[in-house]
Amino acid sequence: MSVLKKEFIDRMAETGGITKKEARRGLELFIETLMECMSENEKVMFSGFGRFEMKTAKERKGRVPLSGEECIVPEHKKMKFYASDTLADKIDEILEENDTYGIDE
Repeated sequence: MSVLKKEFIDRMAETGGITKKEARRGLELFIETLMECMSENEKVMFSGFGRFEMKTAKERKGRVPLSGEECIVPEHKKMKFYASDTLADKIDEILEENDTYGIDE
């Protein structure tokens, strides 16, 4: 199941005791600032959460989905997120408590 932006903003507002408008603006500022930092090739690190950084994906062989024809995917930049051990441990703890590991029943 996916959480949509609107649902995420609703959760932020409820958890933080702020208005949905304030939560929306906070999320938009976060995204804008993250994009700005990524476009300047800067690493963004949040202690206890993780880090975002730009990586170069090497050129590789690929396929055109509609035709199945082989093609070359050129070298390009992509953003990567690396979760901190703290975040990964916390998620594992929550999943164990709920006895779910992303498996839909």
